[in-house]
Amino acid sequence: MKTIVTISQNVFKKALRSKIFGVILFFTLGLLLISRLLESLTFTAQTKLVKDIGLASISFFTVLISIFIGGESICGEIERKTIYIPLSKPVSRVNFILGEFLGVIWANLLTLIISSSIFFLILFLGKHKFTLSIFEALFFIFLEAGVVASIAVMFSSFTSSSTISILLSFFVYVLGHLHSQLSFWGEEIKSIIGRGIIRIISWVLPNLEYFNIRKKVVEEIPVSSNYIGKVALYGLLYIFVMLIITCLIFNRRELQ
Repeated sequence: MKTIVTISQNVFKKALRSKIFGVILFFTLGLLLISRLLESLTFTAQTKLVKDIGLASISFFTVLISIFIGGESICGEIERKTIYIPLSKPVSRVNFILGEFLGVIWANLLTLIISSSIFFLILFLGKHKFTLSIFEALFFIFLEAGVVASIAVMFSSFTSSSTISILLSFFVYVLGHLHSQLSFWGEEIKSIIGRGIIRIISWVLPNLEYFNIRKKVVEEIPVSSNYIGKVALYGLLYIFVMLIITCLIFNRRELQ
C-alpha cells in the first residue's frame, strides 16, 4: 500500500507541474464573468443558468484532467524512460498501475475542490439557493471523472503515444454521453451484423449520462437515494473492471 501511495504522490506532483493546471485560472475568471453577464436576467433564470453552466464547466474541466493526466500517465513514463526507476525496484506492475490511477484521482479531487469552491462563492455572492442536489451532482462528477480516468489509464497501458491515448479517451468520453443515441442508431441499421456491432459497442462503452443530473439540480428535483446507490455501484464496478483489464494488458507488455 505504501508503494501505491508513493507512486500516486509522484503522479500528483507531476500533474501540479503540468501546464494544464493553469487552465484553472481561466476557468475561475470564466465563472466570474458568467455571473456578471447574467445580472441582467431575472433572478430565477439567473440562478438556473449559473447552476447549469457552473456544474457543466466543473464536470468538463475535471474530466479533461482525467483524460490528459491519465492518458499521459504510463505512455509518458515510457517515453521519458522514467518507468524503469520504480519497476527496477521491488514494485509489481499491478501496484504501479494502481499508483498511477490513484495519482490521477488526487488531481481530480484537487480540481474539483478548487472549481467547486469558486462555484460556491459565486452562488453565495449572487445569493442563489444552495440545495443538497448540488453536492450530489459534484459527487457524480467526481465518479464520472474516475471512470474516465480508468479508461485513460487503460489506453495509456498499451498505446505507444500519449497523444493517441488522450484522443481515444476523449472519443470514448464523447460516445459515453451519446450512449442512448448510439443505441437508437443501432436499431435503425438494417444489417444484422451492423446492429450486432453497435450493440456490443453500447454494452462495452460506459453510459456517462447516468452521472449527469444537472437538469434535476437546475429544476430542484430530488434525486432518489436508490438512484444514487445504483449509479455509484455502476461507476465503481466499471472502474474495477477497467483496472483489471489494464493490469492484464500491462503485465503482458514488453518494455523496451
